[in-house]
Amino acid sequence: MDAIELLNTIRDNASQAYQDRVPEATRSNIEEVGSAITDLNNAVVYNEFINTLANMIFAPMLIKKSWENPLGKFKKGKKTFGDTVEEVYNNFIKAQTFDQTGAGLLQRNLPDTKVVFHRMNRQDSYVLTDSPEALAKAFKSYEGVAEYLENLFTTIRNSAELDEYILMKQIIADAYNNNALKVVAVADPSASKTNAEAFIKAVKTVSGDMAFPNSNNNAYLTAQSTDNKAIVTFSRKDEQILIVDNPTDVTTNIDVLASAFNKSVVEFNDTQKEIIDAFPIDGMVALLVDRNFFQVYDDLFTFREFENGLGLYRNHILHVWQTIGYSILCNAVAFVIASDQNSDGDIADSYTVTYTLKTGVTSSNKRTSVPEGSRYATTLKGVSASDTVTVTMGGSAVAGAYTNGKVTIASVTGNIVITVA
Repeated sequence: MDAIELLNTIRDNASQAYQDRVPEATRSNIEEVGSAITDLNNAVVYNEFINTLANMIFAPMLIKKSWENPLGKFKKGKKTFGDTVEEVYNNFIKAQTFDQTGAGLLQRNLPDTKVVFHRMNRQDSYVLTDSPEALAKAFKSYEGVAEYLENLFTTIRNSAELDEYILMKQIIADAYNNNALKVVAVADPSASKTNAEAFIKAVKTVSGDMAFPNSNNNAYLTAQSTDNKAIVTFSRKDEQILIVDNPTDVTTNIDVLASAFNKSVVEFNDTQKEIIDAFPIDGMVALLVDRNFFQVYDDLFTFREFENGLGLYRNHILHVWQTIGYSILCNAVAFVIASDQNSDGDIADSYTVTYTLKTGVTSSNKRTSVPEGSRYATTLKGVSASDTVTVTMGGSAVAGAYTNGKVTIASVTGNIVITVA
């Protein structure tokens, strides 16, 4: 939608008073339209213009350049009531042997019900200021009007979209660091065509397994510590989402297309694929999850304005309130780059991570195992200057692993023990 079309759309949907004062926009009357809209003696017209424009922008009917969160399509929509969502899953039950006496008829057989709560945890606002004078200067040309309005309103909306994208990617990091993802070790797909083919096989294998009821692809047991009964669940192919980072997508589409695999396998076209720039976890190249993994709800998305009559300017404010979380009640598998450090011919080996932390010290990464050859990192909070931090791997101290509150191991080759005393 160009500036002329936008201005006339606003006029067509405006009040009679607005239409009487603002002429229809043409290529030759840009200054006349601008003067009518920004005339300080007709503040009602300017207010109606800005209010209508804001509603159109956030509908959205953007002028030129909008950016949308690629993970936004996996949100659950608007939350209707309250600030909490209750997620419930009834586990599979076991069959009972037929008893012709009916002795167990009155016995209670309660379902194995899993319940998780998600609460509103985002309340952000985005503020930009404009004035009739600034808009009047833009009305020197339709290009100037388009640029001004894009800089004003599109900036607000794009900023909110970008933050939502970052927060939804952080969900993945939080799930990984809290043992809420099953992990499959893969060789770096970008290193060779053989690795790229092996990566696709791994994804296809897990995807096929997800379609059958089992507990292989769900990390419920490690994501919490109060329930020791695994979840048996399944995800049909049309319920699966494959998220791939851009470098991996490029590699598998270019290198593997020339291989023995056919195109349908390469493009994963039996599941929904979404490409992102990068994962927030080093070494993660793909994530295969059930559609219910993203527990993201819009609590409030509203646009407000405040006019400062003394300063002759107006603040435009977008409020975004959301519930942003992940589910531990569905299938979720991460594919993480690993390498064969012990030369046993197997990259699927994993090593344990043990945390021995004094009271008041916490680790941002709570994973209890990591793939062989992968990178491990965590941030320790609550460490004082008098505390002693030691990091060992395979029984030996790792020199330089702890610096300024952060533990970093480039390649895991043994069991890790982190101690703060």
